[in-house]
Amino acid sequence: MIWVDILGYVASVLAAASLMMKSVLKLRVVSLIGAVAFSIYGALLGSVPITGLNVLIIGINLYFIIQMLTKKTYFKLLEVDRKSSYVRSFLEFYQQDIARYFPSFEYNPDRADIAYLILRDLLPVGLFVTERDSAGREVVRLDYVIPGYRDLKAGQFLYEELEKQLPPRGITMLYSVPGGEEHHAYLRRMGFTPQGGEGRIKLFARELKG
Repeated sequence: MIWVDILGYVASVLAAASLMMKSVLKLRVVSLIGAVAFSIYGALLGSVPITGLNVLIIGINLYFIIQMLTKKTYFKLLEVDRKSSYVRSFLEFYQQDIARYFPSFEYNPDRADIAYLILRDLLPVGLFVTERDSAGREVVRLDYVIPGYRDLKAGQFLYEELEKQLPPRGITMLYSVPGGEEHHAYLRRMGFTPQGGEGRIKLFARELKG
């Protein structure tokens, strides 16, 4: 039947799409959905090899998804020298990916006010940089997490820590330059609100309550 063939095509597309996911968790979830579709497809065809193999894949994906969701992750925020050679190397290595999300970002260590590395299980997975503008506002110029670790955990940890660390330094408000729609959605999830109304947003703002 035609709809059985369609199911097979959908399952194939999902299996292929999972291989292009940068996030390991997304890869597992899409692969799981694809395996479920293939299992149903194989059952409808009466093919034991197709069904059996994909039931096994379902089990493997479920195991790793549960592991990832329940594993305790260690995070640490590490303030680094703004002129650190490691920061320079990090920015150079991820330059193209950073430009996708922060096309106007140019790193100037003399203008930077704060630079934090975000460590996840002691691996440097992100970089956070702020500058003071002419009005004295602390503006986030870069809030970047490397591919494979963009599950919002790093962002949630970052802003929880900033709530603790920045108010004692006299910083009670953070501002962020807007990017694309994906970046806007992230800022809203991190507690930022647009300033100036939709369609003419110049900055997002977030209060740090301490």
